[in-house]
Amino acid sequence: MPGLEAAGKVAAMKGFLMSAVLALGAAQASAQEAGLLDLSRELRDLTREAAGAGDWESARRTNAAALAIQPGHPGLLTNAVIIASRSGSPEDVLDAVEAVASAGLSFDLADLPDAAAAQAADPERYAAIEARLAETAAPVGSARQAAKPPLPDALVEALAVDDKTEALFLGTVADRRIYKVEPFAPDAADVFAGDDEPLGSILGLAVDPVNGLVYAAEATLPQTPLAEDETAGTALVALDIATGHIVRRHTIEGAERIGDVVVRDGVVYAADAGAGRIYRLDGPRAELELFAEDDRFASLQGLVPTRGSVYAVDYALGIWRVDTRTRQAALLPSPPGASLIGLDSLAADRTGRLFVTRNGAAPFGLFEIELDMDGAPTALTPVLTGDPRLAEPSAVRLVGGTAFVIADAQWRLFPEDGSAPETPRADPVVLRVELP
Repeated sequence: MPGLEAAGKVAAMKGFLMSAVLALGAAQASAQEAGLLDLSRELRDLTREAAGAGDWESARRTNAAALAIQPGHPGLLTNAVIIASRSGSPEDVLDAVEAVASAGLSFDLADLPDAAAAQAADPERYAAIEARLAETAAPVGSARQAAKPPLPDALVEALAVDDKTEALFLGTVADRRIYKVEPFAPDAADVFAGDDEPLGSILGLAVDPVNGLVYAAEATLPQTPLAEDETAGTALVALDIATGHIVRRHTIEGAERIGDVVVRDGVVYAADAGAGRIYRLDGPRAELELFAEDDRFASLQGLVPTRGSVYAVDYALGIWRVDTRTRQAALLPSPPGASLIGLDSLAADRTGRLFVTRNGAAPFGLFEIELDMDGAPTALTPVLTGDPRLAEPSAVRLVGGTAFVIADAQWRLFPEDGSAPETPRADPVVLRVELP
């Protein structure tokens, strides 16, 4: 009978919930065991199932357990607000909204189902939360347009900058090319590579001034247009910086989707989000080697070598620090008042200051990750937020005291099934931000 089936499902769900909560109690949100992200996904599924059955207490617990794995996750924090508004007291609603504000995220109090009740329950606390949210949403910093080439259908994801000339290299996904934009012609783009020698979708770019190369991370995605005789693949491609010709394709067994890439003093590091790996290349004549692999890596994005470590952004979990000697990874704790979820590209200057883009949690923009003497995050400080051009900021690269940022990658306008987007695509914009 349907009623008995529903009762059985809820009972099973509660049983799983209790075991999950007990396990997470020991973990204390450290996310230091393999499979915790999978557990978070299961907990989110259970939250949706409990909410659909009207079991709001179970939904609250499963959502809280998922938040213990992914602290500061904007979707889970919003879930907590929704659950509290359905089943909790006005004080519970204030607790949930305050958690969003405490994570340094944006939230519109007008979206609360009964904002008046929450405000009436504790006017002083409501006003304090409102003020904090307003401060978070307030624009920070300024930027000027560095380039706007006519490439609306290219899906520009990758960026590199020539330190000497400030020429921009733009890597595309849907167009499978690398373009070069000169500073004296910011509204024009010349094909640098991809015409004579085919490339895959370009997910990462880095200039190697030591060896006169541009490194490109190529991979295959649903948005990659493949010919009938082409097969999917991924590689780290070295190209001559003067001609754009391919010098060498570096491959490694087990690679799935090489993405962001960074070069420092001729040594290359690349992240593989698909395989949960970080690779290292000691020079153009070396072989690509496995630098670090960890089952806990969920969605590696940007990475930089600095302070005797390799810092890597994990879109789903936060920031990893990999010791360059032991090659062991540690997930760094979130700093007070900041969420490290939804970070994308990472860059470091010569002094070790870290800068990161965020497009998975509002407010979007460019932030500095402040570190203590031990290399642990102490704050996520906005450098550029609230700029209407920052619809989906992706890659960031530094030249001296200047950051160059792709303002809007427009992934949302490139459906995986190849269908036309509902709204027109725009030319990509690269912003120039003078760093504090």
